[in-house]
Amino acid sequence: MNLQEQIRKVLREETKIPVRLRRRFEHLDDEIDFRMRRIYTPKDICRFRSGKELLEVVSETAIDAMYYTYFSDVVGDSKEWGIMYRTMIEYINDKYGEEIKKYYYINCGN
Repeated sequence: MNLQEQIRKVLREETKIPVRLRRRFEHLDDEIDFRMRRIYTPKDICRFRSGKELLEVVSETAIDAMYYTYFSDVVGDSKEWGIMYRTMIEYINDKYGEEIKKYYYINCGN
């Protein structure tokens, strides 16, 4: 695949993400960072069964905060929210998934 094809592919993928969500990814990063530093500290995470469960909880609470702070005008069971929700889950998994699972295993073991 040449460079122009790669650029077109990236642009196609980015245009699938709603603009108002794309502009707020930095806030999603802030939500994840806050939760990992203040709420899900090493002494508080071993109550979860696995790193995967911790990742799911962190993701859900961050997305809830995003919804109520930035997207509360979007109907919760609408197609628009479904797209934004799935996009945020994918973003969190891609950017933080392995890091959060590793954080769990370092602090809690298997």
